[in-house]
Amino acid sequence: MNQYPLSVVMIVKNEAKNLAISLSALDGLADEIIILDSGSTDNSRQIAEQYGAKWHVNTDWQGFGRQRQIAQSYATGDWILALDADEEITPELKQSILEVVKNKPENTVYGLKRLDFIFGHQIDNPYWGVKSYWRLFPKSYQFNDLQVHESLDITGAKTVSLAGFLNHHTAPNAQFLLSKRLQYAEIWANEKHQKGKKSSLLKIIGNPIWQFIRQYFLDGRFLQGKYGFVYSLIFSQYTFNKYLLLWQLYKNKDNS
Repeated sequence: MNQYPLSVVMIVKNEAKNLAISLSALDGLADEIIILDSGSTDNSRQIAEQYGAKWHVNTDWQGFGRQRQIAQSYATGDWILALDADEEITPELKQSILEVVKNKPENTVYGLKRLDFIFGHQIDNPYWGVKSYWRLFPKSYQFNDLQVHESLDITGAKTVSLAGFLNHHTAPNAQFLLSKRLQYAEIWANEKHQKGKKSSLLKIIGNPIWQFIRQYFLDGRFLQGKYGFVYSLIFSQYTFNKYLLLWQLYKNKDNS
């Protein structure tokens, strides 16, 4: 039997503001905590080591997917719990995870239902079809190579969503959220451009409108008041930025 049956794995950069919340919630859950840093300049390492985390560094950034793969390679556990520094395990979810690790089912990947928070306010309704993210899995599975919006390759696996929630403290303020979304939009546009994908005026206009409808009405954020409305607008702007930047890349190519 492995010394560490459950390894929590994180990738971070300048996450001092979040790590204490995330790591303190892991008490009594993780047998080891693996953190892979991509070049922090704050005191993230000192905070992580206060909670017994094993700190590793890789500044050769190849995208989120590849960074998660490298981080997982340091883990010694039979099971992996992949988290972000701004994600907080709730007590009910902790119990669900402990049951999985105790029973060790084969070829099963577990989903964590995530509730988003912005500016300290919850913007997801727990009774409105909250999306599950596949984050608890046997070590034989790993994330794909996508540079942004990476996901676990669950080919051949049985998938089960766990009881309890993962609180996602996605943005402490508007400046952070806007800059983060712009960074993701730039990465997305470059990745799609490299794969030969194209944008158009119709996509630049139509896709943001559809995303607002999806976020605000279909995903139930209208139930969360003004913060649900603000987040839906920001996500719509993010979609606008993605397709505008992709369109610009092709315009630049045509003019070169």
